Order: sequence, then C-alpha cells, then structure tokens
Amino acid sequence: MTNLLPLFNTVLSKKTHALIYMLGYWSQKNMFKIYGVGSFVRDLILGRENRAVNLLVEGSAVDFARSLQQMLPASRLQCNEKYGTAKLSLPDEMVFDMVTARKELFAFTDTLSAQQLTLKNNLYNKNFSINTMACALNPLNFGHLYDYFGGRKDLEKGVIRVLYKLSFVDDPLRILQAVRLEQRLGFKIEEETAALLHKARARRLLKKISKEKFYNEIRLIFWEPSPLKVLIRLQELHLFEKLFPRLVLNSVTKARLQQLEQVLSQLQGKTWGTRLNRFVLFLSALFSEMSRHDIQYLSHYMRLKRNERLKINFIHQNMRPLLAQLQLPHLGPSHLYQLLKGMPTEGLVLMMASAPGPRVDERILFFQEHLCRKKPVLKMADLLEKGLKPGPLLNRLFQDLQEAVLENKIKSRKEELAFINILLEKNNCLSE
Repeated sequence: MTNLLPLFNTVLSKKTHALIYMLGYWSQKNMFKIYGVGSFVRDLILGRENRAVNLLVEGSAVDFARSLQQMLPASRLQCNEKYGTAKLSLPDEMVFDMVTARKELFAFTDTLSAQQLTLKNNLYNKNFSINTMACALNPLNFGHLYDYFGGRKDLEKGVIRVLYKLSFVDDPLRILQAVRLEQRLGFKIEEETAALLHKARARRLLKKISKEKFYNEIRLIFWEPSPLKVLIRLQELHLFEKLFPRLVLNSVTKARLQQLEQVLSQLQGKTWGTRLNRFVLFLSALFSEMSRHDIQYLSHYMRLKRNERLKINFIHQNMRPLLAQLQLPHLGPSHLYQLLKGMPTEGLVLMMASAPGPRVDERILFFQEHLCRKKPVLKMADLLEKGLKPGPLLNRLFQDLQEAVLENKIKSRKEELAFINILLEKNNCLSE
C-alpha cells in the first residue's frame, strides 16, 4: 500500500480525520506543503490513532502554525523561531508538533527530485527506521506514503533498527528510546542495532549526555504503558544500574511495581487517577526499601525538582505508619480524613498497591471519592463575619464543623449555622 487513505478512513475517528484533512487544505491554500511523519504514520499503519501528530512543513512551520491558529482560536500555540518549530495544542488534547523542513540545495535536479531529496534527508535524521515514514497531507496527493528507509518492512518484521552505524554515537539517548519503543510495541531490537547498542554502552556514551537531558529522557519511561517491562529490559541490557545507582531491581521491587501497574489500570477513567505525577509515583515505589540517605543521594543525582523530592520523602516517611492505621477494624470518616488529607495522591495510590488486603483500598477510594468532596458550605470568612478573630479558637471551631459534616451529622447551611452558634455559646464567645 503506497497510499494510506484507507487507513485514515478506518483507524482515525471522523473528527481527527476531518481535522487533518482540513490542515492539508489550509496548507495548500497558503502555499505550504506538509507531511505527517514519525510516530503518527507508524501508529496509523499499526492501526492505532495517535493524537500527537508530528508534521514536517516545507516553508516555515512557525508561520504555518500562526496562520492555522487564526482558524482554531481555542488552540494554544508555542513557537521557537530559532529552531523553526511550533506546537499547537487543541482543547480536546489533540497536539500538532511542527518542524520546518531543512532546505537542501541539489545541482542538476528537477524540482520534483529536489523536493523528494529534501524530504528524504529530513527523514534521515529520525532515530529508527519505523519512524522515518512520511505521509503527504496536501489534498493533491493526500495519504501518499514515502518510505525511503524500509520502515514499513521493519514494522511488519517487528524490529527496531537504527539507520546508520554511528546513530548511538551521534545521540546516545537513542539507547533509551530503543528500549522504550521495543517494549511499548512488543518489538525486538534488530541484531545489528543490538550489537551497536552494546558497544555504545561499553563505551559509556550515556555519560556524555548532560544529567538534565539524561533524566528528562528517563522520565518518559514512567509514562509508558508498562514501566516495569522497560526497567526489566534495561536490567537485561546491564543499563539499569547506570541509570539508578544504589538501586536494586529485585523480585520484591518487581512485584511491587507489577501491583502498582494493576492498580493504575483499575483507576483508569477516575479523574483523580489521571492527575498523578507518574515519575514521583514509580520512584516512590522503587525507593521503598532504600535508606533516607540513599534517597537523598539519588534525588540529587537525578536532578529531581524540589516539589518532587518533598513528595517522595513524605511518602517514604509516612506510608508504613499510615498503612498500619488503615488496617484497624474501626475507623470513622473524620478520623480517616485526618489521616489521609496530607498524603500526596501518589502516596495514596502506592499504598493501594502495597496493602495486603482490600480494606485499605476501600478506605482510600472512599476518602478520594467521597470525603475529599465533603466540605462545609460555610467558609472561614463566614466565621470571621460573626466577630471571631483568627486564632486557635477559630481553627478549632472550623475543624469541629468539618468533622460534623464528614460524619453526616449536619447536611445544610442552616444546620451548619446552628451548629456554629451552639459551639460559640459553649465557648462563651457569641458575638453581640
């Protein structure tokens, strides 16, 4: 198949198909030429809809994106004029990553040949053959597939292959990208590519990458469908210890990560389960058996952000005591709320994965889905209007009010006001 139009019709949703066709029409009208490239084309052939669409633009990607935003006013645009890139994000989480095609000058060639050579040379910069395919999006040849490096054949064979022998030397981060892509797609790193990867590892090429770039790439591991598979494969390739010094991926840790992935799959569709920092979550799981000193060392070594370090340390120090209390036979709603209100969501999910029985899971779900939403109608400002001054008494009154709401003792603003008045009378401080 040299034209992917049938796949556009069957793989993509009608809305996505229409939007991409509109992009092609707009590019034609404004004298641009655009191609879908990389993971978008790869996933399309695999029968998967990818809502992060990579575009190669002949002309200026920045100018094209700006013109496009006029037609999509609800979109958010980020541009980098120096590098000729643009990112257009739509409200429905559709993203268009655009890059300007590097122009090539070829002597003694006609216009069509020059255009194809330019496209080919731009695609040669991709990391693996299965990411080098391009698909025309302009209306005149919409859907036409350009495959100069055997990407389609490698897709069919299920292999990850670099384009040239110095690929890992030019960009050592491709070592990690190869492993992530291999595990995500269920492919295998091709034999010669594997040999080049082992040579790159032996030469310690990853050491040449700045720590920031290095660990920004590592963060992506934890957004994979199964980070555990990636980590195990890194261990097999003798790379794990280079990424996470002092950390051991033993059977206990693997079992914890497997349980964590199962919990995450159960939480799909729950709003609070989608707002997690997966990097913090999986690192907390990996760090569970480590000493506080080693955690601090790795946190600094991995260039963790301050808020990430604080979360991980809090989870490490408080998870086990909280797990013990959550397994007590009797625990009222207000007590449960007080126990869990300070724990980051990542810690709550990790506790669900670490608990020996269903009781902890049930209580955490009850806390997240019911108690967190149960708040007094009255605000602190309402109590201040009654003449109270900020201080211990005001804080205690509001806490008592909150506990009464959590315990379902009061259910309306009127009942809350009556409750506060009773407390004020008991404390002899009813405003005059």
